[in-house]
Amino acid sequence: MADTKKILVVDDEAIMRDLLTDFFEMMDYGIMSAKDGSVAWEILSESAPDEYSLIITDINMPKMGGIELFKKVKSKFPDMPIILMTGYGIEKVKQDVEKADGFLAKPFELDDLNQLVEKILS
Repeated sequence: MADTKKILVVDDEAIMRDLLTDFFEMMDYGIMSAKDGSVAWEILSESAPDEYSLIITDINMPKMGGIELFKKVKSKFPDMPIILMTGYGIEKVKQDVEKADGFLAKPFELDDLNQLVEKILS
């Protein structure tokens, strides 16, 4: 299917990556996952500019966190939609979160995530 939208999920928690991967596969999205921002950046650097329709990334991760990934992606792919998510408060990263295409506080309902993704990708 040529028009399948592909999502890159970035989270250092394997349980969260697996949950989101399974969820998006059920919703007929193509899916790729990465355990941190540096792995995600490698994936994006080796991909066609339009290969991914959306990035969903955790903010707090080892090596490269979601905010650093967000800034790198937006500098190279300014039109790439990015949803930031975190289980921590957003005060320290409020300015960056406001620039993101979406934000989710963990834990969140998959229904809320799905509505946000559909809104961004439509």
